[in-house]
Amino acid sequence: MKRPILVAIIGYIIGIIVGLYLNISIVPFCIFIIAIHVIYKKKLNKKRKHQKLKLFSIKRYFRYIKIFINSKVILLIIITSIISNTLFLIQNHKYEKIYDELSKRENLTLTGIIISNKEEKQYYNKYKIETKLKNKNYRFYIMTDKKLKLEYGDKIQLNGEYKKPEKQRNYKGFDYSKYLKQLKIYGTIKCSKIELIKHNQTNKIFQISNQISTKLIKNTKNIFDEQTSSILLGLILGYKTDIDENTQENFRNASMAHILAVSGMHIAYVILGIKILFSRLLGKKNTYIFSIFILIFYMFITNFSPSVTRAGIMGILMLVSKIIYTKNDTYTSMAISLFLILIYNPFLILNAGLQLSYGGIIGIVIFNKNITQILENIKIKNKIYKYKIKPRIQKILDKIKEIISISISVQLFILTIIIENMNTFNPYFLISNLILSIAIGPIVIIGFLFMIIVLINFKTVDLFSGIIKLGIKILIFISNIGKLQFSKIYIPTPSLFSIILYYLIIGTILYIYKVYLAKKPNTTQIRVRNLIAIIKMLIRKNKQKINKIFMTIILVIIVINIIPKNLKIYFIDVGQGDSTLIVTPKNKTILIDGGGSKDYDVGKNTLLPYLLDRGYNSIDYVIASHFDNDHIGRFIICIARNKSKKYNNRKAI
Repeated sequence: MKRPILVAIIGYIIGIIVGLYLNISIVPFCIFIIAIHVIYKKKLNKKRKHQKLKLFSIKRYFRYIKIFINSKVILLIIITSIISNTLFLIQNHKYEKIYDELSKRENLTLTGIIISNKEEKQYYNKYKIETKLKNKNYRFYIMTDKKLKLEYGDKIQLNGEYKKPEKQRNYKGFDYSKYLKQLKIYGTIKCSKIELIKHNQTNKIFQISNQISTKLIKNTKNIFDEQTSSILLGLILGYKTDIDENTQENFRNASMAHILAVSGMHIAYVILGIKILFSRLLGKKNTYIFSIFILIFYMFITNFSPSVTRAGIMGILMLVSKIIYTKNDTYTSMAISLFLILIYNPFLILNAGLQLSYGGIIGIVIFNKNITQILENIKIKNKIYKYKIKPRIQKILDKIKEIISISISVQLFILTIIIENMNTFNPYFLISNLILSIAIGPIVIIGFLFMIIVLINFKTVDLFSGIIKLGIKILIFISNIGKLQFSKIYIPTPSLFSIILYYLIIGTILYIYKVYLAKKPNTTQIRVRNLIAIIKMLIRKNKQKINKIFMTIILVIIVINIIPKNLKIYFIDVGQGDSTLIVTPKNKTILIDGGGSKDYDVGKNTLLPYLLDRGYNSIDYVIASHFDNDHIGRFIICIARNKSKKYNNRKAI
């Protein structure tokens, strides 16, 4: 069996997904499948010797079915799915049990240690606390008074009210409980009284790590202006707290948001920088070993943040494989890192950053070769000049082709993930990614070196500060693509069927193109070519019949759309206030009120995602019953300011 770890992670993911969305045990189903297989195998072995197989008989393909069923692949998938499904259900039950126990207590008294830095909110400060309940460690968010200042590692005793995490309130809406489960947090405590017991009570390793990261953040803020320092800290450390909303919005609209969360791309550039600086001095193998220690240090100085740790583990595994086997197996390295992450916390399968990170790598591995072949076959004839292209220019053109190929490969695979999580698409992604791919490498390498120098010798940072300022200005300039018209196109949430169909169509097109490009086709490729030729011949012979069938299908679709549909009324949970969506039999959308408050953008965070999840990308009528804040909030402002023609309110009553 090739790549058993990859097969195992597929089964592990299946088990988690079944537990996550169906909340049932997969064990009875797997036992049923195995039992059928055993019975079928016995009957097949008895009849196989005496059977005379016809050309188009189903029994002709029993052998292939038997190979498929007997495969060790299926057995491994079943075993790993059973294990992951069982572990997931146990862990989920643990969360629900804690929720029920703590919800019954009117006033909660706990002793714990602060394990995060302060998050400043408008009316309160937010910290992460680790405490013990029944001799087991649990993590909570605590809400404290703005005047109270706590530090990382402080041991405190608190009294407060426990708030159970809210589950999904609207159709496909945000599930706060699942979000906290990704962070291994069991809820929020609103503190009424806090007493400081001792300072510096955390694990020394994490304490030193926090001190280093705090120092880096502080020194970076002292050297650069607010905008430059915030983007640099997000780029290198994944620290996005200080980045203003407008900058983040521009980065998202320009398909650049991924650079502000440390991913495999950042790790790849860090390794490349180490290779450039130390390969001649240390040698190839020793450079890889040195890179592993640097990556561990990188994870350490970021206080082992999830995104950095995820990317770092994958980078370390790839380096280890190069040291041992000299040839890197991307699939295996990716599978091992994902396996370790999901064993630690299966709820991280819901994390959009994880999905995009691994989706991008899968896209490159699966699609890049085929797209590169397509681009290589696109030849631009030079009719003006008879001279050949110079070698240097040709290298630049080849590099541009490579960047375009990688960008297309990544976008092809992660498109459904982006739409599923964000409901947006940027048509200028090729332009932004092409410029970004050229600029981001040097910026990440120099930025990482800058962070190291800040820790070692603060006086020499002036050598890099000018280059970093220029690099950040370039990133800001590229992000202005997000301000262009139609840079943010809203797309309704796709169904599972449409997602599967999308990947099947893309995969089929690329495979067929690969078959036709093959100079020395193998047996399978020859059969595919012959099959396509037969289909073409049948289409030509039966052109009239196919046209009739096609026209019949179109007429059926038109009739289905003409038939009056039922009136649909949806009541949307917007927190404070009311909101109602009415869909008429003629598919006209009417939004009545939007709820909300001064402190929460209902239009952006609740109404817009809800409409897209329901499959509506336009509003025909907006009705405001009256102009109190809890009825209109900011939803009309959100609709009006949207750059897309769709979602501009056509009529306001």
